[in-house]
Amino acid sequence: MSDPPARPPKAPWLALAAALSPALAAVWLVPGFVTQDGPTHLYNARILLASLRPGSPFDAAFAVHWQPLPNWSGHLATMALLTLLPPRTAGRLIDSATLVGLAASVLWLRGRVAGTRGQTATAPLAALLALNVAWLFGFTSFLIGSCLFAITLGLWWSWRDRLGPTRAAGLGVWLVLGYFSHPISLAATLLGLFVLTTTTPGPFPVRRAGWTAAALVPLVPLGFVYRTFMRRGGSIAPVWGHLVDPTSPGSWQSQLGWVDPISLGSKVIAPFVAETSPWFAWLVPALWLAVALGIETVGTIRRRRRVDPLRGWGLLALLLIVGGLVMPDTLGASHGNYLPQRVVLLGLLALVPYLEPTISRPCGRLAMTSLLLALGLQSAFVWDYARTSDRLVSPVLRAVPAIGRGDRVASLLVGIRGRYRANPLLHVDSLLGLEADPILWGNYETTHYYFPVQVLPDAAGPSAWDLEQLALLDSPGDAPARARLWRRLLSAHHARIDTLLILGPTPDLDPIHARWFRPVSKDGPVRVLRHREY
Repeated sequence: MSDPPARPPKAPWLALAAALSPALAAVWLVPGFVTQDGPTHLYNARILLASLRPGSPFDAAFAVHWQPLPNWSGHLATMALLTLLPPRTAGRLIDSATLVGLAASVLWLRGRVAGTRGQTATAPLAALLALNVAWLFGFTSFLIGSCLFAITLGLWWSWRDRLGPTRAAGLGVWLVLGYFSHPISLAATLLGLFVLTTTTPGPFPVRRAGWTAAALVPLVPLGFVYRTFMRRGGSIAPVWGHLVDPTSPGSWQSQLGWVDPISLGSKVIAPFVAETSPWFAWLVPALWLAVALGIETVGTIRRRRRVDPLRGWGLLALLLIVGGLVMPDTLGASHGNYLPQRVVLLGLLALVPYLEPTISRPCGRLAMTSLLLALGLQSAFVWDYARTSDRLVSPVLRAVPAIGRGDRVASLLVGIRGRYRANPLLHVDSLLGLEADPILWGNYETTHYYFPVQVLPDAAGPSAWDLEQLALLDSPGDAPARARLWRRLLSAHHARIDTLLILGPTPDLDPIHARWFRPVSKDGPVRVLRHREY
C-alpha cells in the first residue's frame, strides 16, 4: 500500500498570516480607512447593480457599457459583495481580499516552482510585496490581475512537461480571466510565458511551445476588441514626467523614487511623527527591501549551478524590473497612469520563485533581518495612513445624511495634498454615493474608456476631469487658475448641480459659488451647499 500524499506544510501560511495581521487590523479596526480609488469602485459597482433593475436613479446620467473591457474583475467582485454586505463592509473586504490574495498567490507560486524548502522564509517577502502602493491606491482589478499573473505562470510551470489540449484550454481560461482584470498584468503574463517557454530546459520543447501557443488563441479576438477600445482614448503619447534627461543623475534619482512600487509615503516622513526630515529616508521600507533582495539575489546566483533550471524566472524578473525603470509614466492621460510602478512590482513577484533564501548563513540572516525591518516599517506606515485617513474622511462620512436620493452632486476639494502617495481625499466624494444613490459628477472612472460606467452624452454635467483638476491645483500659485476653472465650470453647469460638497478653506472661491448656492450644513472642514432654486 502506498503512503498517503504529504500534506502541504502549515508553517509558511501561518507565517504569512502573522505578517499580514497588522495591516489587516488597520483595515478593519480604523473606521475611516479608505484607499484612494476604493470608494469610487464601490460607487460604480452600485451603479452597475442598479442598472440590472428597472428605474435606476442613475439612468439620467450614466450608461453602462456591457462590453469585453478589462477591469471587469474588480467591478464584478465588488458587485457580488454588495449584494451580500453593506458598502463599507464590502469595501474593507475587497481591500483585505486583494492584500491577502496577492500575498498568498506569491507564496503559492514560490512553492510550485521551488518547492517547500525556504517557503516559510519567503512569507515576509510575499506579505511586503502585497503591501504595495498600488494596494493603497485601490487598484483592485490590477491587483487581481497580479494574482492571476502568479497563478497562471505557476500552473504553466507545473504543467510544462505535460501540456496537452486539456491543460492548454485551462491556461487559456486563466489568460482570459487575466484579460478581464488588467492589460498590464496580462502583458507581463504573456512575456512570462514566452521567456519561460524559451529558456526552461526540459523534454519535448517544441511540443511544449506549441501547446503554450495554443493557450493564447482565446486572446486573439479579445486583442482586436481591446485595440478598438484604445482608439477611444486617442493616440499613444508616452510621457516621462521624471526621467526628463536620461543623461542627468538627478533625473535618474527622480525616476527611481517615482518608480518605487513599495513606499507608501514621502521619503522624508516617519510613521506617527508630524515633522519631516531627510534622516527619515533611513526608514523607507523600499530601502531595506532592496538590501534584502540584493543580498539574496547575489547569494542565489553564487549557489546555483551553471545550468540553472530557474534561470527563466531570473530573466523575467530582470526584464520587468529594468523595463519598468525606464518606462514612461503613462502612454497618455486617457490610457491610465502609474505604468512603471505596476511593471516593477510584477518583476519583483517574478523574482520570488527564483530566490533561494537561507537563514543558515550570516548573509541570509542579514537579509532576513533587513526584510523583517522593512515589513515592520511598512506595517507602521499602513497604520499611520489609516489614522490619517480616519481623521480626514470622517467629516465627509458625517455629511452623507445631507445628500438626498438622486441629488446631482459636485465637489470642490481644496488643500488635500498629504504625506502619502495615495490620497484618501482625492475621490472621497464617492463615499456620498454609498447610501442615497446620488449622481456624483466627480466619478473619475467615467473619464477613462476602459471602465464600464460612462456619462451619457446628453447629461451635460460638470466634467469629472475638471473636478479632479480643481483638487490637483493645490499650490499657492495655482489659485488664479483654480478660480478661473471654478467660475467657468459653475457658469456652464450650475443648473445641473443640486448639491455642492466643499472640503477645505475656500475664501477666494466662496463669492463664485455663493451666486447660485446657499450653505445648509458645516462640519469642520466640510460644508454642504444647496442650489438656491431647489
